[in-house]
Amino acid sequence: MFVDWWNHRGAYFVAKPHMRPALLDRPEWKHKFIKLKHIQLHFVEMVEGGAHESKPVMLFLHGFPEFWYSWRFQMRHFCAKYRVIAVDLRGYNDSDKPIGIEEYGLELLSADIMELIERLGKQVVLVGHDWGGVIAWNISMERPELLQRLVVMNAPHPKAATKLIRTRSSQLLKSWYIFFFQCPWIPEIFLWARDYGFLETCFLDKPMGLVHRENFTPEDLEAWKHVFSKPNSLTPPLNYYRASMRAVYRRQFSAAVHQPKTLIIWGQQDAALDLEGAELSARLCRDVKVELIPDASHWVQQDVPERVNAVMEVWLAD
Repeated sequence: MFVDWWNHRGAYFVAKPHMRPALLDRPEWKHKFIKLKHIQLHFVEMVEGGAHESKPVMLFLHGFPEFWYSWRFQMRHFCAKYRVIAVDLRGYNDSDKPIGIEEYGLELLSADIMELIERLGKQVVLVGHDWGGVIAWNISMERPELLQRLVVMNAPHPKAATKLIRTRSSQLLKSWYIFFFQCPWIPEIFLWARDYGFLETCFLDKPMGLVHRENFTPEDLEAWKHVFSKPNSLTPPLNYYRASMRAVYRRQFSAAVHQPKTLIIWGQQDAALDLEGAELSARLCRDVKVELIPDASHWVQQDVPERVNAVMEVWLAD
């Protein structure tokens, strides 16, 4: 952080307003809210595919630092056959942002989505990336009957993630940010600094950013900055990591995913996660396909959307 400050001394503590970009309000996106028992979630449906009541549901869960729009490519591709719904997870964008680290434990994050699925009234194809993938894994263990199929992208099974951090020095080094995020208020400054420059670092700069940067436009970046410049939009996402660290030594995860059929998609140029995470996760599944994509980063669904969509399409038809 000090090096970052030194390199950007004059502009480090500068952030400007970011107005809501038009791309978030295109006619194809239908913004909705659902009031659950303990929280209100915002979600977006893609409606260009026509009437959706009789369609199977495909539910998308984003990761950090993302929001529903991370799934734009998949929603456009699958809306003809599915009722596609992308959620803003608890603490993100237009969903409620409760105060307190204890509000962001995996049990509560999963309970939100399980209740949402119950309210939808049918099984879903659950698609999760990063933190959304962690939540999806947990739901597959806790309530497998809610899922028709499971798709996880660049997110290890919680049991595999725990093993990796404890036994692999390479993963421990890549996970430095998790330990940094445990600090109070300093990570928030880091995310805010340089006009939310952390977002550019994540999505556009090496080694973390997309391989195919043309898929993350300046307009997309502005949408991200708008979302994370809203009041109280930095602490809740960081609290996911703070809550998980508090629970890591007391939480026991099921060893195997008995159902549903599972697809693991993994961008191999992931600067945050060892490839072994995909392999260890697959060993915990009964019916699993693993698709490794060499020219994709951690942000695989945005980096190579055509490839991801094609893999999902073939697998879902099987």
